[in-house]
Amino acid sequence: MNPVSSVALAVWLPAVAALCVIAGLSAIVLIMHRQSRRRRALRALHRGADELEHDLKECRTRLERAHASMNVAPGVPAAGEADAHAAIDAALRELLAHRLWLRDHADVAGQRELDTAVSALDKARDSLSEQLAKLDSAQRELETAVREKIEDLAQR
Repeated sequence: MNPVSSVALAVWLPAVAALCVIAGLSAIVLIMHRQSRRRRALRALHRGADELEHDLKECRTRLERAHASMNVAPGVPAAGEADAHAAIDAALRELLAHRLWLRDHADVAGQRELDTAVSALDKARDSLSEQLAKLDSAQRELETAVREKIEDLAQR
């Protein structure tokens, strides 16, 4: 081997080795980033499902309280009560179906699917939060009207 090629080899060999190390480290960082993103999405899905379930049960409780205050005869459901219960039960069944999908398919689901599911849960919770706020407002108005009617009847 001539002295020029051994010098070139001495210069190029460490450079190629350094490039291989950099490429390997970059690949490891990319894989770790993807795994971390996937774990965050799965945690968000589980947390979102838990929060949505809590919100649905809270909604059921508030609706029962609202219907109880509108009830005109004991044992007779208030108007819309059956529909409200059916809607909440349907939402809870749908949530259970999503939990089962998550249990059975999360390992093979793509990141886009997981991100879409997280977004859908967030939208559902936002929508339910708006409905709960409206229900709270209606409940306060109903309680105020009932209180005023009782006060009016007491004055007569």
